[in-house]
Order: sequence, then structure tokens, then C-alpha cells
Amino acid sequence: MSKWDIQVESVRGVLGKTGDTAGKFEDAFTAYSSGLASAAKSAGTMAPGVAPKSGTPGPVAAALQEFAGKTFDDLRYLPARAAKSIGGAAEATAEYVAGDLTMAANAQHDAVPDPKLPPVKAEGDRGK
Repeated sequence: MSKWDIQVESVRGVLGKTGDTAGKFEDAFTAYSSGLASAAKSAGTMAPGVAPKSGTPGPVAAALQEFAGKTFDDLRYLPARAAKSIGGAAEATAEYVAGDLTMAANAQHDAVPDPKLPPVKAEGDRGK
């Protein structure tokens, strides 16, 4: 049987730090989008028959746009995934604590003798 030893306060600390970090996803996504747009613009046009700086994207800009489009859903899913993970770990820790409390209550209940049962005689009282 496996043994569990969860330090509840440590878990709460880690979950708090993880939540703080996950809360920065929006800023990171904004920077990511701005960086891709800037890189695409800086790559120039270089398209055959198109005047430089015409605004028509060149092959590098087109590749960056395609990359952004293919990765958008994965990146957008990260905050939801992080929130589910944090929530799941918090719930599991709460269940662990509740289980400990239930086990302690059961042990205390089992330690109290049933008043309906006859008293148990001590070892030295046998045969008297």
C-alpha cells in the first residue's frame, strides 16, 4: 500500500505561485502577437512583381502568419489547461485533508467503548 504525506501548506503555496504565473498568460500572448506582427512587417515584401513597402506580405510574413494561425488554438488553450490543473490539485488536496479528518473521526469513534457491551475485565481478574 502506498503512503501519502502531503504538506498541505506547501501545496497551497505552490498553487498560489502557479496561479500568479498563469495569470500572466494574457500579457505573454499580447507580446507574442505583437512580436509576430513586428517580425512579419520587418521581413518586408519581397514578393515578385510587388513594389517594396507596398503592404503585400512576402514569404516570411506569410509563413509567420501561417505559423500563428496553426498555433493560436494551442496557445489559447494553455490558460484553461493551467486553471484545470490548479483546480484539480487544490481539490485533490482538500479531499486528502477531508480523508484525514474522516479517518481521525473514525478512529476516535472506534476508541470509545459501546456502553451496551459488558465491560472487559483486566487480565488479572480472570477466574475471580
